[in-house]
Amino acid sequence: MTNFLAHSNYITTQIQLPLDLEITFKVSDEVITFNNLIKDIDFNKFFITKDIYYTETRGRKKKSRANILKAILFAFSIGVRSTRDIADLCKHDTRFMFLLDRIDPPSHTTINNTINSLLYNIDDVLVEINKRIIKEDSSVDLNTLYVDGTKLEAYANKYTFVWKKAILKFQAKLNLKIIALLPRLNDVFINSGYNPVALKEQYSSIELLEIVDTLTSIIEKYGILLVYGKGKRKHEEQRLYDLFIKFQEKMNEYEEHLKTIGDNRNSYSKTDPDATFMRMKDDHMMNGQLKAGYNMQIAVADEYIMALELYQERSDFRTFIPFIDHFNFLYGHYLERIVADAGYGNFDNYKFCIDNTIEPFIKYSWYRIEQTSKFKRNPFKKQNFIKDKDGNYICPNGKTLTFEREQQMRYSRNEAYEQIFRCHECDDCPDRAQCTTSKYGRTITMNEQYDEYKQRASNNLQSEAGIKLRVLRSIQVEGAFGVMKENMKYRRFNRRSYQKARLEATLVAIGMNISKYHNKKYRIIN
Repeated sequence: MTNFLAHSNYITTQIQLPLDLEITFKVSDEVITFNNLIKDIDFNKFFITKDIYYTETRGRKKKSRANILKAILFAFSIGVRSTRDIADLCKHDTRFMFLLDRIDPPSHTTINNTINSLLYNIDDVLVEINKRIIKEDSSVDLNTLYVDGTKLEAYANKYTFVWKKAILKFQAKLNLKIIALLPRLNDVFINSGYNPVALKEQYSSIELLEIVDTLTSIIEKYGILLVYGKGKRKHEEQRLYDLFIKFQEKMNEYEEHLKTIGDNRNSYSKTDPDATFMRMKDDHMMNGQLKAGYNMQIAVADEYIMALELYQERSDFRTFIPFIDHFNFLYGHYLERIVADAGYGNFDNYKFCIDNTIEPFIKYSWYRIEQTSKFKRNPFKKQNFIKDKDGNYICPNGKTLTFEREQQMRYSRNEAYEQIFRCHECDDCPDRAQCTTSKYGRTITMNEQYDEYKQRASNNLQSEAGIKLRVLRSIQVEGAFGVMKENMKYRRFNRRSYQKARLEATLVAIGMNISKYHNKKYRIIN
């Protein structure tokens, strides 16, 4: 009689827990809070590809990407970002076994592939989690948005900078070399029956390639043998050919650098071309050197990060409009009030808020100084000048500053203009030393529309609600950055390129929101 043995895949050190792991956790455990928050979310919809499973090797069970994503989000909520650390927790931590629904623990490669598959859909995950949090946490104020930014260092080597000004300087020098060689080049072209090269201020790599092709044709036409090494005499055609090949390669290199840099920045890193060199507050090298990084903007509502975006812009005021538009794209509406610091207070941003029925609680650069009694008592400040019936301004000595001209406002992307007023009676004025040092007389620049915007923002900030919002701003956004940098030790990106750095930062924001929701729910103070 033949005995049939049943074989199963196991090893002698393996144990099986015939337990429902869900009941082994306390109700106040983080994993229970997380599971209850996301239990109705279909995570498969966030993956672009139709295959919702990963198969690592032959013979192994397929792994659900939805369950792996749950484990990833929970790991980020407890401050674990390394894929290898997450893989290790999936093997040994019962909380992760519970979230994975007892499937074989994924490898760090599978975890990394799951993260990368969310490259263009990570915002959908953030919005879905936030909507669940808002539904559960009724205390969230959906009418006020707090905006701020910080610069984080990119995952790039420190001395890999490419500067736009340097490239433009090298390109100009190369054009001078080309122009100097044109007489010799045109002599060869004319003697060989080709049209001469026209004199220009600058030449493109394509034009230089055409010159090289023409020289190649001339060399082939006369059967010139290309020679190299000591004691070998080169023909004039070969000398020009060798020089213009180098020129073409260099010009093409400079054009590629300028294309990567673009019009709106002045540098990039060779190891992360999307990163721009910026001055960081956290200077671990202690030398004030610029470092490759991204400008991270966050929008916070009641301590939850509602939106996050990275920019190559070093200044905050140029990121404001695209960032608020990004928030509108995610949630389908603007909020009633936006609170931000003086880094965002300029004409364009105020106009954007007013046009979209957003009440700006945004400081401007002179806001704090203008509130001092010293400033208000100083009659020589242009803000304290009075205006006559003809629209001209009157100085403290009673002299008239008449309209001179209009000019477009600096740093404004709208067609906004400011008016220049000048006094022509300053020569014998006894107050001239206190009023101006200009030899042309006191000159002031005014924009009435901008002044109205600033006055509106100032009234908002000085109101009872504005005072409370100013206090809350430092708690909301500065607190979020404090948790991110100090508690979570997230001061540098660990992935290269804009999209991957953005993916990583958004996962950190989701993790922070989940952790904040749990802590608020059970009144746990970090």
